[in-house]
Amino acid sequence: MEKVQWSLTYNSLKEIKPYQLCPVGKCRICGGRLCMEQRPVEADSTDGFLAAVYRHLYHFHRSIGQCLPRAAFRTKFVEMFRKEDRAAVEDWLSMPENQSIHAMICGNAKRVYTIVHSWADADQGNFPAPEGMAAFTVKEEARKELARLVTEEKENRTIPFPTEEYCEEYGEDFWEGYRDGYAAGWFTRYEIIESPLYAENIEEKGGAADDAAKTDLL
Repeated sequence: MEKVQWSLTYNSLKEIKPYQLCPVGKCRICGGRLCMEQRPVEADSTDGFLAAVYRHLYHFHRSIGQCLPRAAFRTKFVEMFRKEDRAAVEDWLSMPENQSIHAMICGNAKRVYTIVHSWADADQGNFPAPEGMAAFTVKEEARKELARLVTEEKENRTIPFPTEEYCEEYGEDFWEGYRDGYAAGWFTRYEIIESPLYAENIEEKGGAADDAAKTDLL
C-alpha cells in the first residue's frame, strides 16, 4: 500500500460510536484503491478513543515503514476529524497529560519483526488470510529466516502458468513472486513487518518472540 490516507467516520466527539476507522491507499502493483479496516477500538470514553486511534495510526505507519515526524503525524491525526471538531482534538493533544503520548508509544515498546506470508490464486479460488511465520526481536535474525523461507518456497513452488510470465520483486525485508500482468490473480509474498510490542508480552528465546506475541501482532 502506498500514499496512505486515513478515513474516520464517527457519530460525534461526545458519542463516538458508531464509527469506522480504516487506512486507504493505492496498491503499489496494480494501482487500484485499497482499504484496510482496523480492528474495533475498545474505549469507554472520548479520551480513550482518541488515545486508541492515535496508537492505531502510529503502529500502522511503523508496520508499513512510513514513519512520520511528530508534527506531521499529529497533523495527519487531527485532519481525520471533521473540521468543526479539529480544534477540540488539537486541545486534547495539547493537554499536559497527552503531550507525551507520542513519546510513550514510541519509547516504552520493544521492536518485534514478524515474517508474514500472504498468497492468492484467483483461478483456484484461494484467498487465505496472511500467516505469521515467525517473530524476532533481532532484525538480522528475521532477515536470515526470511531468506531461508524464500529459498524453501522457490524449491517447492509449482507455477500454474507459463514460466516466462513469472516475475519477482525483492529487498532486504520482503520477497514476492507474481504473474506478470495478473499480479492480483496469483502471487506469493513474504515480508518482515516491524511492530512495537511491550516487553511484558515478549518471551525472548534466542531473539525469537513467543507464539502468543506473534499471534497478537496479526
